[in-house]
Amino acid sequence: MKNLRIAAIVLGLLTALPAVGLAQSVAGTLRPRDATASHSSTEADTQPLTASTNATVHATKGVVKFVDANTLVIKRTPQDGRETTLVLNPSTQRSGDVKVGSTVDVRYRTEAKQRVATAVTVVHARQPSSAPGSHK
Repeated sequence: MKNLRIAAIVLGLLTALPAVGLAQSVAGTLRPRDATASHSSTEADTQPLTASTNATVHATKGVVKFVDANTLVIKRTPQDGRETTLVLNPSTQRSGDVKVGSTVDVRYRTEAKQRVATAVTVVHARQPSSAPGSHK
């Protein structure tokens, strides 16, 4: 009876230890959000994406209010008057014709309390399709 009890304890430990080890290895790979970044309520829905470096890359979308060689200002939602200013540099990847009024998807990272755009993509408005059998 004593041997059966010891065998049950050993078996329980052998099944629990791999689960504990796996949980520690997964928790060790997660990093907290960039503590130096200032996050306002308009940035609550940005999705952090982990880049190959230690910097966290964020994503946002908005309508271009101002653009030049070094600066991009977007308004995230029509209801909210807040604007987000991003720094453009030679390494910023641009896709499409970025101009005032364009809707853009932006990937950026925070460096020295500035949002530095890594990629800017113009979102093309969908054309309404005429479904077969629709009435005019």
